[in-house]
Amino acid sequence: MISALAIGIALLFLGARASPVQSMVSTNSLLQSNPSLALGTGYKSCDALVAAGLEDAVFFPPDAEYEASITSYYSIAVQQLRPWCIVRPETSDQVSRALTALVASSPAGSWDIAVRGGGHSHFASNNVANGVTIDLSRMNSTVYNVVSQIAAIGPGSRWGSVYSEVEKYGRSLTGGRLGSVGVSGLVLGGGISFHTGTRGFSCDAIRNFKVVLSNGSIVNANEGENADLFKALKGGSSNFGIVTRFDMETFEAAPGGIYGGGLRYAYEHRIAILNQLIRVTDMNHEHPEDAMPVAFISSGLGPTTISVTTVNTLGNENSTSFAPLAALPNIGDTRKRLSYGQLITAAPDDGGERTVWFSICFQNKMEVLTKLMDLYDAFVEDLGQTIPRGNLTIQFILQPFPKHYSQPKRAGGGGNVLGLEKTLTQNSVIWNAIVKVQTVEQEALARTRLAALVANLEAFADLNDASTPWRFLNYVNPAQDPIKSYGEENVKFLKEVAAKYDPQGVFQTRVSGGFKLSRVS
Repeated sequence: MISALAIGIALLFLGARASPVQSMVSTNSLLQSNPSLALGTGYKSCDALVAAGLEDAVFFPPDAEYEASITSYYSIAVQQLRPWCIVRPETSDQVSRALTALVASSPAGSWDIAVRGGGHSHFASNNVANGVTIDLSRMNSTVYNVVSQIAAIGPGSRWGSVYSEVEKYGRSLTGGRLGSVGVSGLVLGGGISFHTGTRGFSCDAIRNFKVVLSNGSIVNANEGENADLFKALKGGSSNFGIVTRFDMETFEAAPGGIYGGGLRYAYEHRIAILNQLIRVTDMNHEHPEDAMPVAFISSGLGPTTISVTTVNTLGNENSTSFAPLAALPNIGDTRKRLSYGQLITAAPDDGGERTVWFSICFQNKMEVLTKLMDLYDAFVEDLGQTIPRGNLTIQFILQPFPKHYSQPKRAGGGGNVLGLEKTLTQNSVIWNAIVKVQTVEQEALARTRLAALVANLEAFADLNDASTPWRFLNYVNPAQDPIKSYGEENVKFLKEVAAKYDPQGVFQTRVSGGFKLSRVS
């Protein structure tokens, strides 16, 4: 049986672990085994990479490295995209050469270049079928500087390995909440951590980005150098360049570890759990070290259960935030004292399926939460009549999003572009829906039905003056527009920065992925 801790965290932030590479077959060895390819691979973009001196980093099907890259994506829908070739650079210089070569080669149309960090995206933002994928997973080192107390993190890193390294020095950082989640996507989308209440968003902890621009130049972006790019990258996604290093501040880890884990409850306790969610959200400004995501889970033929993850980052086992939970009978409890890294790696990976995600934010009001539960019940019943229950998992996840999250948690830092100072004016809740199915047809059906549910809930929140107009880029569906929710001023700023550092619009028309500024009205 999967532990409550595993359920509580894995169902919040799912990912796929990379498959082991059994052998390495590069373009160089491929040419040796098939001399006819010396005349060309048949793909101008792949030929350009070879001509740029990257033959040892370029892979084709059925190379083991090619297949390892493909099968390590979180979503099976993304795994089914098969690039012409995959280039796996190991240095910023190689990334620069790869990008320069691809930009100069004749494109096959729009979106012919993809960039992949941890591979955790639930939709095809980090892979491509008709083009080339730049896979950064070889650039996965974390180097801690004991003098500056900064961790230099590679763009292909995942949070489990990052914490494993910095915790050797008694340090921690404002990172993700599942070990298999990639660093790049989380930080560039803003990033929520169990430390966000006390230290801000993950992007706010970055002291410097090393970036390869569309013209191949390699620059640093920080408070003193390219400060506008520095700010834009903190929430602006993949609109400006390829980040090849994240320099992130660390802090002393809680001496005795944090205290956290999962509690599981029967669905009959949903109203009591919702009341507790409201309470924790409203009092979080007094206890910012506490976090309590709640997941309603319908999986297979079993009944819906509730997974409540409680975390106190100071290691307090008896925080008043969670006291009322003691009165509810649970069916599982895995809370204990452990390191942050141990907490986020305790959950198993749960990728390899077709997934549909949507997310909205609304005020911390019971009428919206009860409406959501009514919609959830109807949604589970509806999909369960069309999709075999054994092929269906539905997760509705609720996370406290108090208004103090909009306030800077440290002096300086250059700010971010999330725009929460104007949108997060009331204590709120982030809702993230995840539906997992097996077939293309089921995925299309789930997406259609879930989109309608989202529209229903948004209308209800608007009608009841309970809407929070911000959308979390790390969670939303491609049909949603998170960058627009940052506000007109931030959108204008982001477009100006993109035009300055990418005047040819390569990251708007050639490089797929994320949410493009060119599509924001």
